[in-house]
Amino acid sequence: IMSNITVCARFRPLNSKEKQNDNNSVCIRSRDTETFIFKDEKDEESVFSFDRVFYEQSEQADVYQFLALPMVRGFRFVCIPIKQIDVVDGYNGTIITYGQTGAGKTYSMEGPGILECGEQKKGLLPRVVEGLFDSLNSSDEKKTYSIKLSMVEIYMEKVRDLFDLSKVNIQIKESKSRGIFLPGVTEITMMDPVEALQNLSKGIANRTVGETRILL
Repeated sequence: IMSNITVCARFRPLNSKEKQNDNNSVCIRSRDTETFIFKDEKDEESVFSFDRVFYEQSEQADVYQFLALPMVRGFRFVCIPIKQIDVVDGYNGTIITYGQTGAGKTYSMEGPGILECGEQKKGLLPRVVEGLFDSLNSSDEKKTYSIKLSMVEIYMEKVRDLFDLSKVNIQIKESKSRGIFLPGVTEITMMDPVEALQNLSKGIANRTVGETRILL
């Protein structure tokens, strides 16, 4: 449902190499929190609008509160009457990061390190994990919850299990009762945020890493 899709743009600060170009690398000019102006190599300007634009000075907490917290707890920090997606109530919630290498996707999702960063710099993954457990622990409803973690990557058109590297070609299936699922994928039951983040760290370490020439 399109009303349940939120699209945001985030711009990272200039790196040291870009700063040496006297800010000539900057092609973005802010208009407001939902709109930015892009200037191309011909100095022609185009205006782009999103649900939210996060500029260089944005904090990790800002991104989490706007983008992920509504999915975890079912409310927005801004008072807008919209239909909520609450994963605690059993709905699916998905966050996708997309962008060029070096754009800041990993920083936004993980922070400097998923296990080794302070409150200010930690990314969406640790914040979502902590928020999910906080929501369940603070719930007054007499329900029993089970949190299970699976982690896969799609590489060379094959689905790999990052918790069991012997499973290198998992098939994607679909049924009326389960929807889309991955038969045989490893599922680890999580008891607390620390255990969840430790397992996420192991899965991240098993991802395939290839050469990226744009950074060479």
